[in-house]
Amino acid sequence: MHTLAKRIHNITPRSMVLTFADETTRRMEISSAEFFQEAFQAEGESDGTRYRFVSDGDEDPLVAARETDDGWEPVGEVTAVERVES
Repeated sequence: MHTLAKRIHNITPRSMVLTFADETTRRMEISSAEFFQEAFQAEGESDGTRYRFVSDGDEDPLVAARETDDGWEPVGEVTAVERVES
């Protein structure tokens, strides 16, 4: 299992901050997170925009896309996941 995907799964449904490869961060509210053997899929929201996250396993990066009017736009690789303390 991908380490960051497992962390998202374990933190859900609490808020989290995701860091991307370009060093941008986003606070996320994940609404669903599932493993299918080694593959991982999740959906969440940040500032009213829907995001999807996928990974095919431990050796595959965890990548994100955001929903736009024209479909899904790649955001990049997730490089860190931190729980937001209440």
